[in-house]
Amino acid sequence: METPTTTRVLRLLTCDDQRPCDAVEPPRWVLVVLGHIKSFRTSLVWWAINRTLLYQDFLQALVQSSALTGSKNMAGAPTLFRVKESDYSRLYAHLSPLLPQSLAILGPIEQHRDQSFDTPIWASFPSDEPPPTLFALFTIAGYQSRFFCSADASHEQPTPEQEAFVASFMESSVRAAYTHVAETRGLGDIAEGLIVGSVHGKWESGLRALPFTTRSFPVHKIVLPPSAARMFAEGASDENLPLGARVTKLEKSDLDMVVGYNKVQRPTWYVEGRLQQSVCIRVPGPEGAEVSVAWAFVHADSSLGQLHVVDAFRRRGLGREVLRRIVALRLAGAEGRTVHAPNELKDMTDGWNMVDAVVGNEGVGFYTRLEGWEEAWTTAWMTFNAPS
Repeated sequence: METPTTTRVLRLLTCDDQRPCDAVEPPRWVLVVLGHIKSFRTSLVWWAINRTLLYQDFLQALVQSSALTGSKNMAGAPTLFRVKESDYSRLYAHLSPLLPQSLAILGPIEQHRDQSFDTPIWASFPSDEPPPTLFALFTIAGYQSRFFCSADASHEQPTPEQEAFVASFMESSVRAAYTHVAETRGLGDIAEGLIVGSVHGKWESGLRALPFTTRSFPVHKIVLPPSAARMFAEGASDENLPLGARVTKLEKSDLDMVVGYNKVQRPTWYVEGRLQQSVCIRVPGPEGAEVSVAWAFVHADSSLGQLHVVDAFRRRGLGREVLRRIVALRLAGAEGRTVHAPNELKDMTDGWNMVDAVVGNEGVGFYTRLEGWEEAWTTAWMTFNAPS
């Protein structure tokens, strides 16, 4: 079938001054050429349409990815949003349904409310907006860091998309942490690398493959649920203490002893910052001087740690007694806040208590034998150099 366009072409190819165009029958070769031209033109149009549809599909996928994981910069790395202290309550509303896994972030926030040290928190989404389905947070807690991803609370294995998101967010966060530490206190405490503790075990293999990861080892997360905390704390009794013992807090004069006894070397300034949330059992010593024989404190992420009993007083239940009293200390702190600051949240951790025990350490059995305590999941304690 001829179209106006083909008619015009035919006239140009076959008409001359001697023969009227309307009377001309076009040669067959002209019709064949025009058929090829028409076929090529149709193919070209369909190619353009298909390319447009593919581009639209790409844009749609990009929109869906952004909705799932939050904002990204031009280089593809997640944009970090600094969480303001005024946004802590809003952040708690997002994270409390994900407890106890979200203790990695809510624990440091809880401690920051009672301490003077700076606790920067970076999020993959603006904290004044609802978070996307997949999001992450990173914070500096004392001389270490903590990381949490919304997928931590799922029992499902991570998807490739989730692993890529976590790796990218971790790289951006570690870089931000190095910058912050360098500007605030210098890199001396992390000269051998930045420790990011309590990373959910599901991310360990992917993060270990990053070029700036230097070390990783597994640690059991052992928790005491809020429903069991008060009963556990109320089990403390002075009858379980050595004769003449006194229960106090750790003091500055104890710092060298506490730092020296622990297998994990911690900066003295960090331990000094934990003295107000500590428990220490002291017994009469030679010439009337008291001797510290058992102690523990609340870490900057709200976990209980640094538990130690000197050799001469082991197998007497003092470790258990110290833990009961330090859980009671946390409960009393939460109750006190309801009196002195009734408009504030009682406890960012909702009453959860936790300890970390290296896989294979005898402490795992000790904690899991305590009433109410249960082994929850395996984490990774990882060390990172500054990404290049």
